[in-house]
Amino acid sequence: MKKIKYILSNPGKFHHFEVGKILHERSQLEKIISGYPWFKLKNENIPKEFVLSHGLLRILQEPIISSSYFDKLNYLLFKLNMKNIDKITCNHIEHINDAEVLIAISQVGLNSGKKMVKNNKIYICDRPSAHMVYQNNILSEEYKEYTKIKFQIESWSMERELEEYENANIILVPSNFVKKTFEKFNINKTKVLDFGVNNQNFFKDPNIKKSEKYFDILFIGQISLRKGLHYLIDAFHKFKHPNKRLHIVGSHTLDKFFFEDKIKNDKIIYYGHVNHLKLNNIINKSHVFVIPSIEDGFAYVVLQAIAGGCPVIASENVGASELVVNNKCGYSVPIRNASAITDKLEILAENKSLLDELSNNAIKCTPNNTWSNYVDKLDELIVKYKQNK
Repeated sequence: MKKIKYILSNPGKFHHFEVGKILHERSQLEKIISGYPWFKLKNENIPKEFVLSHGLLRILQEPIISSSYFDKLNYLLFKLNMKNIDKITCNHIEHINDAEVLIAISQVGLNSGKKMVKNNKIYICDRPSAHMVYQNNILSEEYKEYTKIKFQIESWSMERELEEYENANIILVPSNFVKKTFEKFNINKTKVLDFGVNNQNFFKDPNIKKSEKYFDILFIGQISLRKGLHYLIDAFHKFKHPNKRLHIVGSHTLDKFFFEDKIKNDKIIYYGHVNHLKLNNIINKSHVFVIPSIEDGFAYVVLQAIAGGCPVIASENVGASELVVNNKCGYSVPIRNASAITDKLEILAENKSLLDELSNNAIKCTPNNTWSNYVDKLDELIVKYKQNK
């Protein structure tokens, strides 16, 4: 059977470079078109001739991306990047015949997706998060509750993405949680593919031992209201343990002002952004990983934690929470519920045998969560779509 050839299009890296590596190994990658500069991509193990990198706009955006003083300029550069990648992809489609499928991250596939459909090929809108209207509504509620900021997704982004939903042959989503948010808006063209994890970067390290004195809790993600970090901090304060520590890994966002004082605590350790090697070490030293997001399409940091044998507490609005529960390697808790997180922390801190059991279950399920399996399922999805077309 003829191999399916793909074009991947995105404004940065996302998961596309993990998928792209597998596609390239199988001679199925036509091109990855990225809004990142080549120097940020050259270590991704995909030859340059398979990558179109256009990173000038991203380089200009980088110094101001977390600054509220430049939010209008930041958004302008964001828009230009999205439109530029879409245009470059359109031009590339003009000159290729082999690629049957375009997978474009939402907001970069409006015109290139239309061109693929016009050419009787397949356009997949890759949406890693909840339906944009659902996302906007739930985050608006959160910001209204805790800040003076009026959260609102810009109309340009909203209109563009909603049109992509209409145009796409398939909307690819990473979890049933995301699929259900689309069903609320009577959209039934979604297909679910769970993300994978790079097991060379994230794994159980037998040389690293967890502390017997401290109970170490880990959070990985953007320092933001969307990720629900404020609920974890509240839960941490309620958690009655003489030697508790909270480790926070992630970059600041426009919510920096909200969290600055909250993370200043002698029992809270803030790392900022760290590389994969250091992150894997932190995961291996942690007793439990907590991700209490208000809305999170999947949160592949969950898979990174699981690969390191770290049990997980995830909110029900984290797409990967279903995987956690099904594989019995942690717990799902309601969103916006610090007390529920505290309850689970206390259960785990008091029961080492349970903690070990969840950790072992995590390690057992990891071999199934690969990007190779992801691409296998992607190919199957395309074959079925073509058969039913």
